[in-house]
Amino acid sequence: MTRKPMNRFEAMALEKKSEAVIWELVKEMAIEQGLTDEAQILEFVTKKFPNVKVLDGIDLGTDDQEGRKKMPRGRPPKNPKAPTRVERQEILRAKITKIREELEAGGFGALLTPPQAIIPVAEPLPDPKTKGLIAHVEEPLSTYIQRVSVQDNFAQRQPFDHLKDPIYMRLIRDFIEGAAMPEAKVAALGTGGGAVRVQSLDLPDIRYSVIDGLQRLYCYLIAILLVFKRETLVQERCIAREAWDYFREAVEATGDPSSATEAILKRVTRYEIFYQIDLEGLLHYMVTFNTGQRRMSLDVQLEIMQRPLIDELKLSANIPIWHETQNVPGKAKPKDQFSAADLIVSARAFITANAQVRKQDQTEELLEADEGYLELDSTFDVGDINDVVLTLRRITTDIHGRILAAYDETSTHKYILSSGGMFLLSFAAACGKLRTDSNMAKLDEALQRLQNLIGNGGTDPMNLDEYQRTLLNIKSSRGKAIRRLVYDSFLRFFNGTTSRIEWAETYRLFS
Repeated sequence: MTRKPMNRFEAMALEKKSEAVIWELVKEMAIEQGLTDEAQILEFVTKKFPNVKVLDGIDLGTDDQEGRKKMPRGRPPKNPKAPTRVERQEILRAKITKIREELEAGGFGALLTPPQAIIPVAEPLPDPKTKGLIAHVEEPLSTYIQRVSVQDNFAQRQPFDHLKDPIYMRLIRDFIEGAAMPEAKVAALGTGGGAVRVQSLDLPDIRYSVIDGLQRLYCYLIAILLVFKRETLVQERCIAREAWDYFREAVEATGDPSSATEAILKRVTRYEIFYQIDLEGLLHYMVTFNTGQRRMSLDVQLEIMQRPLIDELKLSANIPIWHETQNVPGKAKPKDQFSAADLIVSARAFITANAQVRKQDQTEELLEADEGYLELDSTFDVGDINDVVLTLRRITTDIHGRILAAYDETSTHKYILSSGGMFLLSFAAACGKLRTDSNMAKLDEALQRLQNLIGNGGTDPMNLDEYQRTLLNIKSSRGKAIRRLVYDSFLRFFNGTTSRIEWAETYRLFS
């Protein structure tokens, strides 16, 4: 049988007369093709370079006496599909939130006894701004990771992919090697509501919240997992192979997993503790003092500051809410869910009947307010709260449901409300205007008329094709003009001026 002619690569590889050199050349070419797994590389070689017979019998998984890579005989086993970046982050996040259970199962329960009362290493210092106290604490890492919680602090600033960030990867490696870390900042809060201040650190039922150092805490937990679980984390799809390769030398230098894990759990951790402050004091530090890091988004700030409102909407209105504070970077909001921040701003637009409300203005006003913005009755009176809940429930469940059904095959219109932004906010402001000028009964009648229109209005009951065409005519001050367009169009429908929602006609009236 005629042998196939060798290509340039094979000829060069055979000329070298070295299996190690051949392997490196093959591996380099395979990596250029986007392959990193050794089994995939072997399959690539056997298909693309059948004449490189000298590679037969080399085992990729072990080294020979001269330190050369060997290839396995036979057909390579199929590997499971590698997790996506988002999947890997979610798996790692789940493992981190349950790290105590995993460590206890691994025999480290004696190091994970419940934290005792904090004993500062020096006299606390007063803070005139919050009228609180600041003290310094030293305790084992095993105690610190129980006292504070990554899961409870996702609201502050959700973790990103530390194992793709070179700065955080180096921090994790340096910590494994014994480097000292800067002090974190932790708040001690009462468990009886935002106004309850912790007067003493030896009291029971103290809730601890990280003010500054959440990403550092995340890195500590990753470091513990690396020292404890090691290469197993790759098989468990928590970290990528290249990440483990980066940490391998530092981890293996710590010794056997058991003693190394014990040593890192006993590592002394130093942090500042802020107490005799309330939730507003906590947010003062969180929002104002977290400088030099990834800035907290407006959506996250709003969710933190108006959490009682979101809790009320979730409890009383059963709205499908998407929390930015619980988001994993790279994972998109489900299209049919409502952003918590959008609902907060829409509630304010409803109360003020103002379609020009902005997220930035809301966060700044809340931070400047002297009153307690974390209490519902400080920003809304009882009647307002009830009306907000009833209206937003009507919009996000009844009307949203009718729109989903009416525009089932038109994706650009189907999620017009849940996509949030200006449309939802301006619609809520129009509802608020009718409620202010008349009453909730009139608003309820108008919303019922809108529901009937959507249910019986044909293929485009809300005239959204015309809405999209009208938007193309808006060339300047688009945000302000779009808000006014939606606000005025719904008001004209609510007031009976139009029998359907007339976008183009409304735009002509104010343009």
